[in-house]
Amino acid sequence: MNHADLILFIFSLAILLLMAIASGRLAQYLKMPKVIGELVGGIILGPTILGLFYPDIKQLLFASSGSVFQARDAFVKLGVILLLFVIGLEINLPKIKELRKTIAWTSFFGSSFPFILGLSAVFLFPQIWNYSPDQNKWLLPLFIGTALSISALPVIARILLDLGLLKSKVGSVILATATIDDIVGWIMFAIIVANFSPDTNHINPAITAFGIIAMFAFTITIGKKLAKKLTLWIEKKHDSDSLFLGITLVLVLLSATLAEKIGIHAVLGAFLVGIAFSSDEPHKMHTAMRQMILFFFSPLYFVAVGLQVDFLKHFDLTLVLVVIGIATLGKVLGAFIGAKISKLNTQESLAIGFGMNARGAVEIILATSAYQAKLIDERIFVAIVIMAIVTTLMSGPLMKKTLSWK
Repeated sequence: MNHADLILFIFSLAILLLMAIASGRLAQYLKMPKVIGELVGGIILGPTILGLFYPDIKQLLFASSGSVFQARDAFVKLGVILLLFVIGLEINLPKIKELRKTIAWTSFFGSSFPFILGLSAVFLFPQIWNYSPDQNKWLLPLFIGTALSISALPVIARILLDLGLLKSKVGSVILATATIDDIVGWIMFAIIVANFSPDTNHINPAITAFGIIAMFAFTITIGKKLAKKLTLWIEKKHDSDSLFLGITLVLVLLSATLAEKIGIHAVLGAFLVGIAFSSDEPHKMHTAMRQMILFFFSPLYFVAVGLQVDFLKHFDLTLVLVVIGIATLGKVLGAFIGAKISKLNTQESLAIGFGMNARGAVEIILATSAYQAKLIDERIFVAIVIMAIVTTLMSGPLMKKTLSWK
């Protein structure tokens, strides 16, 4: 990268961050999640709006090739790795154990229903998805099933906080179930990438699955104990704060490297490190790190998502409606049935279903990672991102209305 490109790279990051801050605050003012505003800001700066009216400016600032693009792409990928670490920190394993029966049923049906519906929809209506079974027969069906079954833990937590339900029974079930859905979803995505991505050296699916399960098992057993001991050891040092932050970042990057090296997506490695360090009382340096990631790397990542494709050109109304319909029906109905089986009342069960339906940031990360891995095309990418926005916007109001029934 020459001097002129370096200046352009730094300036383009400043523009992206400024747009992310402005659009995110506007979204919050309108009572919407900040991430939706950041995404819309990226759409404005991308080929959809800026590229339509001022293509020369868009090409200058946000070119889709060249050294500036490569530098920005690497920076954004680092951001999503760190963001998945933060999401891992939100995992509350003790709460899962406490409500394990309710969570087991709710998570099973809440994940399996949308997964089966998504998988079946691709096989039954291939023309809608532009699906051809001649090449990678299971790639698209498996990914769509996985994408529609996942929830968005950070967004759900914020919705519950806004509704005053974070510590309630309904809120606890939703958070713990979303945790399981996120873990299973990312494991499934890692298996799909390892075995079906065009850019991956394919290995035996059984070996991939075993490797991922082994990594997860290590994380929640030995990994958590080692993380706790490491934290206690570092706290005895005179420079404990900076040392803790530095070692955490090293572990995140090493775990992401290992995951990528063995054919699993790097974000899963970062996610597992976050789970290892997760606790009811996070370390103060993790709180500081979370702030840095959520207010710098995260806005840059989500505003950059809007630069990926032309959302108008690749908008397919039929596909968007199918994705939203399947995702909502599968998640709400599945979670409702699971909650009812575990003997929750109808009102609570329906509220859990609506709460679990929020896809938010996690869905957008998954869709972007899949698009970059060439698992899906632009139409499906746009449809999934729009579905994430719609389900997130409808989740809170529907929960509030359901719980206010007399």
